[in-house]
Amino acid sequence: MRRPLISFQNFSFTYSDQREPTLKEISVTIYEGEKILVLGPSGSGKTTFARCVTGVLPNEWNGDATGKIIFHPAEEKSELRFENFLPNEISLIRENLLTDAEKGGETGPRQKIPFRSAQELMKLAGWQSFLQKRPYLKRSFKKLSEQQLGEITMAGVSLDGRPLIVLDEPLANLDPYSGDLAMKFVDDLHRVSDTTVLIVEHRLEDVLVQPIDRILLFSEGRIIADAKPEDILRTEILSDTGIREPLYITAMRYAGVDLDNVRDLANVQKVNGPHLKETMENWLAYLPQFRHHDFDELLLELDNVSFKYPWNDEDIVDGASLRIYKGEMISLVGANGAGKSTLSRLIIGEEKTQSGRILWKGKDISDLNSSDTENYIGYVPQNPKDIISQETVYAEIALKLKQRNLPEEEINKRVDKVSKVCGLQYIKDLPLSMLSFGQLKRVSIAAVLALDPEMIILDEPAAGQDFSHYKDIMDFLQKIHQNGVTVLIVTHDMHLMLEYTRRAVVMAKGKIIADTGSAFVLIDPRLIKAASLKETPLFTFAKQLGMNDPYSFTEKFVYYDRAARLF
Repeated sequence: MRRPLISFQNFSFTYSDQREPTLKEISVTIYEGEKILVLGPSGSGKTTFARCVTGVLPNEWNGDATGKIIFHPAEEKSELRFENFLPNEISLIRENLLTDAEKGGETGPRQKIPFRSAQELMKLAGWQSFLQKRPYLKRSFKKLSEQQLGEITMAGVSLDGRPLIVLDEPLANLDPYSGDLAMKFVDDLHRVSDTTVLIVEHRLEDVLVQPIDRILLFSEGRIIADAKPEDILRTEILSDTGIREPLYITAMRYAGVDLDNVRDLANVQKVNGPHLKETMENWLAYLPQFRHHDFDELLLELDNVSFKYPWNDEDIVDGASLRIYKGEMISLVGANGAGKSTLSRLIIGEEKTQSGRILWKGKDISDLNSSDTENYIGYVPQNPKDIISQETVYAEIALKLKQRNLPEEEINKRVDKVSKVCGLQYIKDLPLSMLSFGQLKRVSIAAVLALDPEMIILDEPAAGQDFSHYKDIMDFLQKIHQNGVTVLIVTHDMHLMLEYTRRAVVMAKGKIIADTGSAFVLIDPRLIKAASLKETPLFTFAKQLGMNDPYSFTEKFVYYDRAARLF
């Protein structure tokens, strides 16, 4: 039986600049050696809970707390010692030791920022020392590149020599293959060193590629479920909370499968049950074959385009040729560093091609800069804060219109139009500082649309969003697309690619290695390996059951699911 490590007893926390508590009456115990997924929609209290676990909160500067957080000693009547497991400038300082030794000690922090990148931590002696003592872990860790390490944030402490590590959305900026590597390393860390692990993440399906002991499901500051993954997956509490469940489970629900009779529900490689294959095959047979609209008016063409920076030995974009047709909505996918973002910058004129041509409606635009091209090709970066500079919604949308010296009447007309399209008409006069991240995303898109472009390029439009916000943003982009705007989405999100785009362009090492149907990308082992992607769990599920046509199952499910969620 594992010993308790940290206990929350009726704990609530309110930030100093808020009226309502972010955490409300939390009572939960974390046991030594567990691997726990902390799950919940945006704003549910996940990250605040993680900060409390690492000792960064509560503190005298950032808010008020009631209840207790108790750090249990390893042995009865032992003195409780706190030390840095990862030397990330967190210093847990024992303030009081409760008189009852079995209850452990309460702690207070000395640091406001708990998470640092794994790349930074590798440079610090404590983490290196920890890995040196565990050669297998060090080999596993080194499979992750420097860039991948830089995308993973973590924090950790040691309580009486018992290590605890917290990972804050480790998959947010990783391509699918890198995400699997990260989850494999975390699993190795957990098993080999008996480290207690908390993973704060909303990409449930991607976390479940490795075993999880418990899920703590947060909603509106409370823990509304604390159970094994299989027990939670059998219920509908995830969808009720705004969390996307694994799609193969959704498929079983559509087919009328009784999930209580399904074995290994949380493991797509093993899931099975009585007559499950027959049930899924019968459901698939009733689904129609979806027809696709053909596009034939050429809008943008890349003809053997290459580019490299002066400090690079090899081309970042290497002989890329691509045709995009008017009215399309397509994905550009590939591993980190594949050249996707550079290709986007070449298209909009932020960088200049060193060979090859870029043509817009047959006219060479290779020499134009971004201020010339933004009238017909808009670009929206991943983080709206990278481009937002004004104080109010109206001012931000109107900024570039005023720079073009358009009449005030025309500016108001355009701002009103795009505000309605983007759902901002009632908050045009609000300060940008009052807006949520999703609203800021809409403002950045509205500012681009105000220039009336025929095409927009969006870099990771739904990155870091829970399922509810993800769906809002993507449904909004579909609305723009249906209004006649051609959309190119640069993304690591394979679900997004599958659901919203019929066509996917795949890049690897600067080259375009495939231009094909979105579903086909994630079932082709050659493409998956070359582009650091991974097979979609829908396809894996169909193969695991031995279904006759896993590809048809994958493609038909995607279209059926999109239609079903409209009602």
